[in-house]
Amino acid sequence: MENTLLSTRDLGHSEFTTTWRTLSEEPTTQRPLVGPEQKLMIQALTGAYSSNFSLCICLPDVMKISIKNPAVVLHSTANSLADDIKEGREEYAVLLHAIPTGLRNSLIQGTLVHDYVTDSVKYIEELGDRGTFPGVYAVGIAFRHRYTAERGAFLNYRECTQVISILENYAAAYRLLATSHEGSQLPPEAEQVIKDARELDKTCGYPHEAVEDASAGTTLHYLPTYGSANIHKLEVFIESFKRRAKALQKLDNTGSAYMHQGPLYVGCTAGQMSERMKQHHYEPSMSALPMKNMFLALTMGALLQIGLKPYTVGVPILPVWVGEHLPLAERLVTMLASSLISQDGFNGIQAGSKAGQDCDEAGLYVAEETTYFKNNLDRTLADADQFFTDTEGVDHLRQSLQFVKTGELERKLSTIELLLGEMETSTAMLKQLGARFQIGAELRQAQERHRAIIKQYRFKRTFVKLLRSMTRRLNLDDDTIFVEASNPWQTED
Repeated sequence: MENTLLSTRDLGHSEFTTTWRTLSEEPTTQRPLVGPEQKLMIQALTGAYSSNFSLCICLPDVMKISIKNPAVVLHSTANSLADDIKEGREEYAVLLHAIPTGLRNSLIQGTLVHDYVTDSVKYIEELGDRGTFPGVYAVGIAFRHRYTAERGAFLNYRECTQVISILENYAAAYRLLATSHEGSQLPPEAEQVIKDARELDKTCGYPHEAVEDASAGTTLHYLPTYGSANIHKLEVFIESFKRRAKALQKLDNTGSAYMHQGPLYVGCTAGQMSERMKQHHYEPSMSALPMKNMFLALTMGALLQIGLKPYTVGVPILPVWVGEHLPLAERLVTMLASSLISQDGFNGIQAGSKAGQDCDEAGLYVAEETTYFKNNLDRTLADADQFFTDTEGVDHLRQSLQFVKTGELERKLSTIELLLGEMETSTAMLKQLGARFQIGAELRQAQERHRAIIKQYRFKRTFVKLLRSMTRRLNLDDDTIFVEASNPWQTED
């Protein structure tokens, strides 16, 4: 399934269009990785409604897939996502609309760095001043030694296998050091494994002498504590690299094709995104890797060891204008980018920082200096209206939803509550009929249609509430932009 979307780029108060970007769930040499989460999101955006309408509805399912991933070792992240689903955190739906369409597509397909580097001027203009606000950013890897067209691409199959070998050696060295006794003699091949691992530390800017407690001869910089969960996380990360290499090998038997998908580290800050991204910035001329993320740093070190010239690319993704939404915003971008180590990325700890402060300026920026936020909302609400037009027997609901651009909110909401009750009653009747009689194909289809209507209708009703409250937060009129809600995700199974 494939859909081509034209990205509208924001230039302050003006707009311009750029190249066509294609969303596809079919793997290619450039995009070999299409996990279940990505497939679900792409299907939502390439179906009947290409706005964020269907994507908002399927986000809880995306989170459920991530939680059920057998490789998940991030229990705090899994618990947070489970709590978000249980509580029906409707803020996700609105935060999603503050990400430009092109940027959203790049995150979902894993091609953010490639798209940013090859289209950097337009992307930078689109991002504008977002880096000066609290919010969520992403960091990936590009390469100085390549031609511009491939500078933002990640690796080919041969390079992937080389990186995997170096990372596996590092993990093996930890195991050897953890099980050997002080003063015991290791065989030469084991000594070489440890020597190579310490050489990787040195490449990253941390010679053995600088490692804490190095005199004992039993530590590595990124795995200093025995019994640490970091070794298990590193092994999970290595497995994600192997999946990447295997997926590419199936599509390219030459071993030389570059994938445009690259892993990302997603972070957030209550300060300025641009300042926080500097802490992850690296150029080949620097003597040490500044980033604290172990998986990003070890990957960069391995790339340097095989003769490449990597540098980091930081991209501000989502400004946050309500401080309490900062942890939710980071989890949202983490899900869009599949950036957990158990997926395809560098994130190995809980996604979600402390609440941000002084977000008012970010709110003014989103409301007054961008056009994509309002455009995204307009498209979502238009698709929601179209859904009711396309669905037989709910014209009365569509008419009731005209309150979106009127002031009759409370009266209309009361009417909609009654209508929703009628729909739920009819669905209950269908269920009873199905229990008493053998359900035929037509009755089963009718039951499924009612369930779909209720699910999407609940989203529409609560999404408009959410838009309304956040509109007040941004000091906008209801007739201009619509922003708040209570629970778009609490739907009946």
